[in-house]
Amino acid sequence: MDLDGEGLYILQDAASQAVSHASDSLRKAALALRDEQQLRVLELGSGCGIVSIMLALARPGWEIEALEIQPELHALACENASRLGLQIQFLLSDLRQYSSDEPYSLIVSNPPWQKTGSGRYSPLQSRNVSRFELECALQDVLDCVRRNLAPEGDALLLYPASRAEDIRVAAAKTLLDIISLSPAAGLKRHLICHIRHKGQAR
Repeated sequence: MDLDGEGLYILQDAASQAVSHASDSLRKAALALRDEQQLRVLELGSGCGIVSIMLALARPGWEIEALEIQPELHALACENASRLGLQIQFLLSDLRQYSSDEPYSLIVSNPPWQKTGSGRYSPLQSRNVSRFELECALQDVLDCVRRNLAPEGDALLLYPASRAEDIRVAAAKTLLDIISLSPAAGLKRHLICHIRHKGQAR
């Protein structure tokens, strides 16, 4: 995949979920929300690394870490960042257990969207893990946000608009506030959910 028409590109795994406009929509939302030159950032579910890589190219001063549960995609993300000379820390980790000693000012995620048992499964298991809530559900994502988000930090999650009520219910259980549910740029029927700790709205 080409990056910004500058001759930069990343490698993808043909057996895994392909990069889509969702990645660029999440990138745009993150850059519009936080314009600091120095920021500690976590991505949940990095896949081949595209979102973290685009953020690192746009904000070289950001300290970016990213979690991925699938070993082959974690390795590919590391390779992509290394080829581009980017200092991103890709971690082979399960977000359901992840807890950092130092919280993050920004957390971003384009997580699996579809509930287990809904829709048609692919014969390729890597795609199923990326699309369906097989390894992490919406509540798991929000629990990870709660554990790892700095007190005045921001989280941006990309979900279909059909999951809006599910997000509201799960956020209430996790003591997180939904600041906004905004249309995702370049995508139909998808939302960028902006979340903060309860009582930290601004």
